[in-house]
Amino acid sequence: MSEQVSRIIVPVDGSPTAAAAARHASLLARLLDAPLQLLHVMPLNPAELCDIPANRQAEADHDRAVRLEIAEEAFAKARAAIEPDLTPAPEEVVLEDSTFIRHPDRAIVAHARSQPACLLVLGARHLSEVGKFVQGSVSNEVVHRARCPVTIVHDDASMQEASGIGRVLLPVDGSRHANQAAGLAGDLARSAEVPVELVFCQPGGQVGGLEEDEESQAGRVFRLAREALGEIPGGIEEVLLHEERFAEAIVSRARHHLAERPMIVMGRRGLGKWRESLLGSVSHRVIDLAPCPVTVVV
Repeated sequence: MSEQVSRIIVPVDGSPTAAAAARHASLLARLLDAPLQLLHVMPLNPAELCDIPANRQAEADHDRAVRLEIAEEAFAKARAAIEPDLTPAPEEVVLEDSTFIRHPDRAIVAHARSQPACLLVLGARHLSEVGKFVQGSVSNEVVHRARCPVTIVHDDASMQEASGIGRVLLPVDGSRHANQAAGLAGDLARSAEVPVELVFCQPGGQVGGLEEDEESQAGRVFRLAREALGEIPGGIEEVLLHEERFAEAIVSRARHHLAERPMIVMGRRGLGKWRESLLGSVSHRVIDLAPCPVTVVV
């Protein structure tokens, strides 16, 4: 079992995106030797807010009974998508409120905070910044608010792509967040028996950097990442890029290895939603653009 993850949680709603996320979540559960939990958020209709909460029983409340049926359908589709013979069998949890869950993302994050050392896996659509503003994005809000690792699987991922990892891409910069991500990346790479590619971006096109114990900046960053990774039987590769647009450079490496079914694992500095909007966030840009699952570690 991973030292960082003791439970995998995947919200499901019956959509193809959620099915791909459930498939990838079951893969992570096997690789990390952690139990899988299927989670369904069941908001009530606004018209039901005037009802007496005590009367909201399935046998007496038709609307709630219908929503329970929808929840069961979502669980059934998720069960059909996960790896066969996964043990232990996934737990199924329904979140509902006596009033009205207006913010599913907050309900998911609150539930995750009650589960120690969990990892969230969510399906997401490729939305532009305008699309996110107009339509909203549960996965985007969860990534901003969660205090645990979060894996995003996009809606255009096929079931085959979501069911395997052939290479782990680990963007590194020498920070604590990157080294924490390295620990999880190492656990995944060892279990899946795949190589890890360390990606370090230096702006300005200059190889030089601050010297420390006769090491270049890149050499120091790679050394710290290797120490955090531990032994990787599949091998460790180092890639030094001279790019101004870090996110696009990382995504380009993922596209280069697309036939190998890569997965990106990276740290997030946790600036908060508004500071990230002002300063930008490499991890969120990678999530938006990546052609493969992305895990961010706070």
